[in-house]
Amino acid sequence: MPLLNNTSFAGVDATAPCSPLNCIWLGAVARPLRLPQLGHIYLLFPGETAVSCNNSTLHPNQYSLFTAQTEALTLEPIAPDASPTLLLLLSPGFILEMAHFLNIPDSLNHLLHSISLPQGDELSFLLAELVTVCTPPAQQNTAEELMLEVVGEVLRLMQLRQQALRTLAHHKQSTIDDLLPRLLQARQYVEARYLQPIKVAGVAEVVALSEFHFARLFKAAFDMSLHQFVMRLRLDEAHRCLLTTDVSVTELGLHVGYSSLSSFIHAFKRRFGFSPAHYQRQLKMSRIEQAG
Repeated sequence: MPLLNNTSFAGVDATAPCSPLNCIWLGAVARPLRLPQLGHIYLLFPGETAVSCNNSTLHPNQYSLFTAQTEALTLEPIAPDASPTLLLLLSPGFILEMAHFLNIPDSLNHLLHSISLPQGDELSFLLAELVTVCTPPAQQNTAEELMLEVVGEVLRLMQLRQQALRTLAHHKQSTIDDLLPRLLQARQYVEARYLQPIKVAGVAEVVALSEFHFARLFKAAFDMSLHQFVMRLRLDEAHRCLLTTDVSVTELGLHVGYSSLSSFIHAFKRRFGFSPAHYQRQLKMSRIEQAG
């Protein structure tokens, strides 16, 4: 997988309508930069300053995908800055092959194109890690492993969009084009802030929808209420913490927003099939066996 240089896209040669290559470009956008039209899906992760792509501004706390393969794309700096911008060039053939396996349709443009998403979710964490490992001296093997994880997250986003599209199918196309980006932005917004106090009204305001309209659409699109989504994210965080730390169950419950220990234990067991204390004991036994 090529790591492209700062002044050109050397090594990306189109021998067919779409390039078979997945590539990574990391550099400062100091001047307008025309992207090669080789059929790639572009994943843009700005540095510490905003950049523009075809009049769509991305701020440092956002990222976006661009999939309109017939549209010429140009990156432009908003203000002079030396911080690096990360650009992933994903081969659509590679993505589509994996999407077909998951029964995701070919409508990549409608599912992914030019939706500004807030950083703070799993995908943006992977992209930030890619910036680190691609900064010279680049760690090629680690970059390739992270790239596969990024593709997995892109496929997850495609599944979410397809799920939302199915539930919104009875709306006019113009309504879908307006609502789908807002619902996806809301979901990403929550994924980036789920340990903070989150209210339906606050998220609805972020995506410029009424509280009632947003709550109804979110539940219809993702088959769960906003509250259920937040609770699931918090319980998943608790599960991760048990894997990586020795935090007590009481402290863990408080960490993920439960003031009642019994409520936390009940919710955790309902989601995973076992109590946090039981899971913690099993992990300790497993570590002892591995050490011995």
